[in-house]
Amino acid sequence: MPNQTFIGVTLHGFPVRIDLEWPFHRSAGGSDWYVVHGRIGLNDGGPLHADIALNLSQTIKDVLPSLDGDLAFWVAINTARKALDDKQLELLKSGKRQPVPVSSRCYSIRQQHFTFVNAAPEQVAEFVARKVFWGSSDAREPVMIADPCDAQYLGAADPNMVDKLLAAANDLAARGMIELAGDYARATDGLLVRREGFIAAKDHALEELHLKHAFERA
Repeated sequence: MPNQTFIGVTLHGFPVRIDLEWPFHRSAGGSDWYVVHGRIGLNDGGPLHADIALNLSQTIKDVLPSLDGDLAFWVAINTARKALDDKQLELLKSGKRQPVPVSSRCYSIRQQHFTFVNAAPEQVAEFVARKVFWGSSDAREPVMIADPCDAQYLGAADPNMVDKLLAAANDLAARGMIELAGDYARATDGLLVRREGFIAAKDHALEELHLKHAFERA
């Protein structure tokens, strides 16, 4: 498969672009690890990013049907998103590659499903609004709502998460904030008028991220 790109948002309000040198492959160091290199950056037109190495543990490798399939891609993307929300990554204008473990911490062996975050209904609603704002923007580009990658990220144990994403989108549409066409949405003036709020949420999350890493260096 060629290199893969994902554009979306995190639960804490970061608009992100994730580029992966896909797929996972055995580490060049000769270890048992499998790895995929990539870059996660803010999809706001700025230069801040983190070069990352997603290191796949044997435990997770054993539960994936393949190393280049959709499930492996979703797990890679959601591990990177969670690492950013958990302030494990530092966003810089330049910097060294940062390791990110794709380990059993994101997988329940007993329940046999991946877990990244367990989003509350109000978080799901705000996630959808942020995703459409950043992805559709003034150009009114279509944004996929029923995205299985987002459903895994927000609540893989919830079989109804895709329906909850669509329900949140329908509520936004009913309030005139987005236009829906099937599984896709476009921003309206009713959503774009909230621009300052979406940018403030991103800036606040970024400030907390910078403060955390500044404290660790002190």
